[in-house]
Amino acid sequence: MFGKRGGPSGGAGEKGNFSKPLNMPPEANHAAPPAQPPAAPAAPPQAAPAANPAGAPPQAPSHSAPPPPPSSPSSPAAPPVGTMPVAAAPAASGLPTTPKKLKAKAPPIDFEAQSAAPEVRPKSEEYYDVKTQVFSALIDTIDLSQLSKLDNEGAREEIRDIVNDIIAIKSIVMSISEQEELLADICNDVLGFGPLEPLLERDDIADIMVNGAKQTFIEVDGKTETTNVRFRDNDQLMSICQRIVSQVGRRVDESSPICDARLIDGSRVNVIAPPLALDGPTLTIRKFKKDKLTLDQLVNFGAISPSGADILKIIGHIRRNGFG
Repeated sequence: MFGKRGGPSGGAGEKGNFSKPLNMPPEANHAAPPAQPPAAPAAPPQAAPAANPAGAPPQAPSHSAPPPPPSSPSSPAAPPVGTMPVAAAPAASGLPTTPKKLKAKAPPIDFEAQSAAPEVRPKSEEYYDVKTQVFSALIDTIDLSQLSKLDNEGAREEIRDIVNDIIAIKSIVMSISEQEELLADICNDVLGFGPLEPLLERDDIADIMVNGAKQTFIEVDGKTETTNVRFRDNDQLMSICQRIVSQVGRRVDESSPICDARLIDGSRVNVIAPPLALDGPTLTIRKFKKDKLTLDQLVNFGAISPSGADILKIIGHIRRNGFG
C-alpha cells in the first residue's frame, strides 16, 4: 500500500525518509546505575545506540526499567540485573558479623557410674512364694555335708542343677531372666549372706543398715538411700546374722542379743537381736573400699602434711612406733 507521500509505507517518499532516526539522549534510554557499596567498583557506563542509516527499518525505542528506589545507608544495594551476587566484605562501620556455629561437645562419660552395680529390682510376692517352695525342696534334696566338701564354684554348679530340676518337676513357669535371678538368690542363700550379697559386691556403698526383714538402707556418697532388698522373713535374717558372727567365733541369740564382728575383708558388723530389737533383728555393716588411700593421696587431700607423711614412711620402714 502506498501512502500519500508516495512509496511504500515505511519507505522513502516525496518529502524524504518517513522513519527518521531517534536521536534520544543516553540518559533517557538507560537508567542511572544503582548505588554500590564503597568497596565495590561502579559499573561502566553503556554506550548510546548508533543512529539508524537512511533507509533502514525503524527500531523500537528501548524502554528501560524505572530506576530503583534510593537505598538506605543501612541496607546494601541490589546488584544489577544479569550479574551474579557477590558477598560484600564487612563494612568498616564496626557492626558485629554473624558468629560461626560451634560444634557441641559430647558430655563426659562417668566411668565410675557405669562400673557401679545396678540397683536391685523390686520383686513381687509371687516371686518370694516360688522362691520359698524351691528353697524348701532344695534343702530336702541336697546333701549339705557333701556340698561343704566342694569349692564355691563347684557348689554353685551343683545347686543350679538341682534347682533347674525342681523347676522342671514342679512345672513352674518363669522367664529366663527370672529363672537366672532365682538361681542367683538361692545360691546366695545357701553359700553366702543371702540378699546382702549384691550390696556387699558394690564398692560405692559405705554402710548397709538392715532394720528387720522388710527394710534395708544403704549410704552412698554420704546420703542414705532406701533399697528394694528384703528378706524372706525375720528367721532368714537371724540365720544370716548368726552365720556372720560365727566366722569370728561368736554367737548372737536371746541370751546374748548384742554382738560385734568383722567380715573377711575387714568390714565391721554390729547385730542386735530380739528381745532388744522390737521389729526383728537389726544389722549394720560398715564397709571399706577396695582401693585403699595412700599417703600421697592423703597429702593431696590436705589430711596430713608432707613432713608428717615422711615421718610415717620412716616409722613404717623401720617397723617402730613413735614410743618404742
